[in-house]
Amino acid sequence: MPTSELPAALVADANAVVSAIIGGRASLVFGDMHAPPIHAADAVRQEVLEWLPKLAAKRGLDLALLLALFQLLPITWAGETEYRRQEPEARRRMRQRDEDDWPTLALALALSESRTVSIWTNDKDFSVARIETITTGELLHQLRQRSTR
Repeated sequence: MPTSELPAALVADANAVVSAIIGGRASLVFGDMHAPPIHAADAVRQEVLEWLPKLAAKRGLDLALLLALFQLLPITWAGETEYRRQEPEARRRMRQRDEDDWPTLALALALSESRTVSIWTNDKDFSVARIETITTGELLHQLRQRSTR
């Protein structure tokens, strides 16, 4: 479900974080003062840390630099205790696509109890999540619109 308004918070999927680290368009979101606060599950941090060495080797990138950039991203990391209560529902919803993505959905469900939230992803797997999603392109478009107001 794509969103048409910026939410109060974003829950980032691993693909958005990796894109930002390697200089993709997602990096523009992290540098935009109008961007909502960005949260991510600790499981996403672990996934990114597993992928960075492979990505650095494949693309000939400096792993130390990528790790330093990763540390600088303004992400609020959530431990599993912050979203564990939502795990059964998140697993149930994601079972049709990629159940391994349950931590991102569970965190979004937990945060959505107190504010509007969208999952920031370029992954179609969240189409079954029944929660708002936003791609990097959509997010950048909305941020441009907000900055011109």
